[in-house]
Amino acid sequence: MINNVQLQRQAWLGMRRHGFAAGLVTIGLVMGTTTLFAHADSTDGTFPTAEQVGGEVYQAPLKIGSTLPTDFAAFDVQGAKVDFGTVIEKKRSLVVFFISAVPVSVNELMRIEDFVNKNAPKVNLVFVNADTVGVALEGGQKRAISATVSTVRLIAKEHGLKRPMYVAPNDALSPTGLSNRLAFRGLPTSFLVNDKGAIEKIFVGPQHWKKGDI
Repeated sequence: MINNVQLQRQAWLGMRRHGFAAGLVTIGLVMGTTTLFAHADSTDGTFPTAEQVGGEVYQAPLKIGSTLPTDFAAFDVQGAKVDFGTVIEKKRSLVVFFISAVPVSVNELMRIEDFVNKNAPKVNLVFVNADTVGVALEGGQKRAISATVSTVRLIAKEHGLKRPMYVAPNDALSPTGLSNRLAFRGLPTSFLVNDKGAIEKIFVGPQHWKKGDI
């Protein structure tokens, strides 16, 4: 375990690493105990096998010192596609990935923003909704981005959030989905990166934020 990775232990973070399928779905963080299948994608609703995600059901987390991937699809609160690399380029940043449908994940955003504003106001704080809202009754996938963007705008308004917010669609049932690439262990997951994009610290789940964390 990396010393700098600060885990807020939850019951659902204690599942065994082998023999189980796991994924983030649009209603929250779900760790399943279902049989592994030969194929895994969002079309048949099965989870990726260990082999499909690099030999283990739970990939190893990103390491301190490694570069935070930014080549994923991202959209701003107007629904326009953005190059996320430019959002944190040459800026010391705290990138917070959350899920809009999980109250504990959303409620933490206000605490994070308040902490950063008071203790590290120059840090480039950005929130990323790593999900898309359910839109089966609203036109299917063609409505996914616009509906999710609307949800994120509502969250910002209701919680008084002023820092930038983005949407990053995540196919949690795909080995190449964002949650598998970044190996989320819980949400929110926050990455503190330096001005070169290298990870300095990783915070998983709600935190007891204290001076010096950022």
